[in-house]
Amino acid sequence: MAACQPVYTPNPAPAVPSPLPAGPPPEAPTGLAKIEHFVFIMQENRSFDSYFGTYPGADGLPAGVSFRDPHDGSIVGTYHDTNDVNRGGPHDWDNAQADIDNGKMDGFLAESYKGIAANGQLFEPGNTPGKDPKDIMGWHDFQEIPNYWNYARLYVLQDHMFESVASYSLPAHLYMLAAQSGGYYSARRQARPTTYNFPEITELLASNKIDWKYYVTSGKLPDTEDAHVVGSISQQEQDPDKYTLWNPLPAFPKVQDNPALRNRLQDTAQFYKDAADGKLPQVSWVIPSGAVSEHPPAGVREGMAYVTGLVNSIMQGPDWDSTAIFISWDDWGGFYDHVPPPKIDYYGLGIRVPGLVISPYARQGYIDRNVYSFESWLRIVEERYGINPMTARDTSALDMISAFDFNQQPRAPVILSATREGSPYPQPLQTVR
Repeated sequence: MAACQPVYTPNPAPAVPSPLPAGPPPEAPTGLAKIEHFVFIMQENRSFDSYFGTYPGADGLPAGVSFRDPHDGSIVGTYHDTNDVNRGGPHDWDNAQADIDNGKMDGFLAESYKGIAANGQLFEPGNTPGKDPKDIMGWHDFQEIPNYWNYARLYVLQDHMFESVASYSLPAHLYMLAAQSGGYYSARRQARPTTYNFPEITELLASNKIDWKYYVTSGKLPDTEDAHVVGSISQQEQDPDKYTLWNPLPAFPKVQDNPALRNRLQDTAQFYKDAADGKLPQVSWVIPSGAVSEHPPAGVREGMAYVTGLVNSIMQGPDWDSTAIFISWDDWGGFYDHVPPPKIDYYGLGIRVPGLVISPYARQGYIDRNVYSFESWLRIVEERYGINPMTARDTSALDMISAFDFNQQPRAPVILSATREGSPYPQPLQTVR
C-alpha cells in the first residue's frame, strides 16, 4: 500500500500447527458448573501499561522510563495523557518485533514514527491530540477510564494477559477462536487468507450442542488491511455475515456453508435483547464497531461507555447470577508496555494487554498475576463443556479459574454509569459472604 515503506520480508515461518489427535476432554474445575454463560468482550489496541500502568498494586510502569524521539531528538518519558483520542502506532508483526527488541521493550517510540496515513504516505507528525506519535508513551487512569478502574477494584484485573500472537487484529481474533491462525501472522508479509480449513471453537461447540453466538456491532472499522496505517478510519463496513479483520468466522466453510451456524452471527443489538430476556447463549463473543472500539482514532471514553452498557445489560438481566464476563483488547496498538512477553513459539506471545473478569463469583479487588493469553478463554470453555482442545496452545493454557471463588455467595450487580464520564472512582467495595 505504501510505496515509501519497504515490504518487510521474513525468514520462513515454521509449519502451520496441525490439530491435536482426539483425546479425553479436560475436566472442569470444582465449582465451574455454576457458570452457565461465558461472555467474551474484545476491544481494540491498548497495552496494559497504557490503561493500568499506574493502577495500585499492578505490575505497572517502572520509574524513569524514557526514549529519544527520532524526529526532534527530545527525551520522551511516560506521562499522563488526558486526551480522549490518541494516535497510537503501527502494530503489525515487524512493529511488534521492533517494539519488543529481544526483551528490551525499547522500540515503541521509533516505530510510532513509521506509521503511515491512509494515502500511503508517511504520517505527518503533529503535537495535537490524535496526531502525536509521542502519545504511545502516554497512560490513562481513573480520570479518563473510571469504569475500567472500578471493574478492576470490584472484580479481577489480570496484569499478565498477553496477546496470543505478536501482530495485529486478524491473527489475534483467529487465535481467540482457534488457538492458531493457520500460520497467518502479518498483513505485510502475507496475503490475507480468503478461507480457513482448521478447527475453531464454535464448530466444536455446535457438535456438542452448546449454544453460542458471535455478536458484531455494525459500523465502520478503523483498522485497515495494513496495520501500519494510523490516524485514519477505514471505509470498510462490517456486519455479522461479513468476513473482516474482527470477524473471521464467515471465512470458515463449516460456518459459511451451514445456515444454522451462520445465523448465530448476529448484530450486537440482539445481545442487549438476549441479555434482557434471559436468553444469553452459553458462550458468546461481542465485537465492537470502530466508533466504540478504542482503536485510535476512536475515543477511550466512548469505548468505556459501550463496554459498560454491555456489562450493565447482563447485570440487569436474569442471567447475571450464572455469568462470567471476560474483557480484553486484541493487541497493544503500538502503545508502550514494559513487560517482555513470554516466547512460547514462533508466533507469540505478543505484547501485554489488559484483562478483566467480572462475575458474581469473581474475587473482589484481586490482581491475578498468572500468565494468560486468548487461549485461556478457550481453555475455560473447553473445561466447562467437555470440549477437546484444538492445538498445543489451548491444551497448555491456564484456564483463569484463579479469578473465581465459588465458595462465596453470588454477589449483587454493581451498575455503573454507561456514559463518557462513567462513575466516580473508587466505588465502594461490596460485602462478600
